[in-house]
Amino acid sequence: MSQTDESLIWNIKNGEMDDVQSVYQNSNRDVNEWVGGRTPLHYAADFGQLKMIKFLVDIGADVNSEDKYNITPLLAAIWEGHTECVEFLLEKGANSQGITPNGQSYVDAAEKDEIKKLLKITYK
Repeated sequence: MSQTDESLIWNIKNGEMDDVQSVYQNSNRDVNEWVGGRTPLHYAADFGQLKMIKFLVDIGADVNSEDKYNITPLLAAIWEGHTECVEFLLEKGANSQGITPNGQSYVDAAEKDEIKKLLKITYK
């Protein structure tokens, strides 16, 4: 992985909006391009960076993309317990009926009751 890619991941994880916006506004870089086997949206979801998630989705990030482990940004947010991120991704069309790599439904994979409720609402 290049130094540029490592820097991008670090900036996403730490919510460095100006730096991340600069990368995408000053280049032809694809927001859905894998960086270290995942998309930028996966990293933002993992670390609960809601503002970053909103920016990435606004510039075209695919909310249903899968990383090299077949994990979606929604599942990353579910596993990490980031309720607001889960809610936003669902509002933007993330598939709530996914299956984890070990065969669980997303509802069963959620530990937080608030997240389970959000996922159950979208099943109807």
